Amino acid sequence: MGENELPPLNAIRAFEAAARRGSFVEAANDLHVTHWAIGKQIRHLEDWLGVALFERRTRGVALTDHGADLLADVSAALVRLTSATARLRGPQPARRVSGTVRVNALSSFALRWLLPRLARFQDAYPGIEVKMSTTSRKLRYVGAAFDIGIRTGVERGSGFRCETLMPDRQLPVCSPAILRERPVETAHDLRRHVLLHSTTTRSAWPNWLAAAGVAGLTPARHIELDHVYLQLQAAVDGLGVALGSLHLIEADIAAGRLVCPIAAPELRAGDYQLIISDDRLRDPAIKAFRSWILAAASEPLPGIDPPFRQNRPAAPPRGRTRSNVRRGD
Repeated sequence: MGENELPPLNAIRAFEAAARRGSFVEAANDLHVTHWAIGKQIRHLEDWLGVALFERRTRGVALTDHGADLLADVSAALVRLTSATARLRGPQPARRVSGTVRVNALSSFALRWLLPRLARFQDAYPGIEVKMSTTSRKLRYVGAAFDIGIRTGVERGSGFRCETLMPDRQLPVCSPAILRERPVETAHDLRRHVLLHSTTTRSAWPNWLAAAGVAGLTPARHIELDHVYLQLQAAVDGLGVALGSLHLIEADIAAGRLVCPIAAPELRAGDYQLIISDDRLRDPAIKAFRSWILAAASEPLPGIDPPFRQNRPAAPPRGRTRSNVRRGD
């Protein structure tokens, strides 16, 4: 294999679909080929690379570590390819698409991730009207009042299709101001701080503290708020340390309003899922929104990827101890 030899591109396409859908059968449906053909392409790619990309399970497949690494690079490459070809094709095809897309999302996700990006979609597709509603209820209880739903964790049921939108990566976050008097170098230092919770994510902090090796840690105080967006705003305002979803705080990190004093471990909650009504899958406006949001979700997090710890104020010299060191609306 030459150093600059291209991988088998049909196999790459099959890999991306299977990794995104978590199923060879669903990937085959997306690409209008047989399940056997997807499996053959995946085996071809694995042989070409010399590593296993999937773990075969009774129900579906799961990425190996090699597969997860490859998916990140392949997704980024496909976004760049899509952007490059879109520039050459010009804006007219997008501008001819019209219709209505009813999006039902978690309130914190809508407020902190989707709305700040929605102008980009409207610029690209001025003929599509987006109607936004928010609730944390299971979509099977929302009924027919949505075309596209966004939730955390896989929702199963008849009448809609569910696919992964983005991972939910969580780390402790706080205002840099509160670290000047009480620096945080390890998870043990959180005992001097207030921990901020939301009623829909009560298990998040206990799970993170356990993963960090300090399951019995007692903080200075606990504050619980109704919603994730209130919890994150409380962190911005210096009320304490929140366990924040990195995709929801990227603007605050980039602006220096929040910092992540501890870079590990990242807590993985239920991934954000894109859920589309079966009877709307072929609608041009729905297809346009799906393609746009999947591309937006695969973009690197500015100020977070690459590392972001440089925003944390310098701590005064002191002795250090080393620690061996996954949600709702």
